[in-house]
Amino acid sequence: MKQQQVRLKSFLGRTVAKSDVERRENYWRLIGKRGRIIDAREHYGGRVLVLFEDNLDDYGLENHNPVKNSLWILLTDLVFER
Repeated sequence: MKQQQVRLKSFLGRTVAKSDVERRENYWRLIGKRGRIIDAREHYGGRVLVLFEDNLDDYGLENHNPVKNSLWILLTDLVFER
């Protein structure tokens, strides 16, 4: 699964953010963006670490993982690409 190209189709199972989500936590803005899986741990709650092609700082998003521009994303929020 590592290095698999993916596209974000939703975030936390939703396609739009709730109205009270702060801009810096509005990861729904990344829906449609591509990346690749760089870590997949079995014990991480069904999430994989996705390194996005885009610079998350350009979106003003919180981005505090050890690898810049990466987020732990639920597998169910991803579309696998070839």
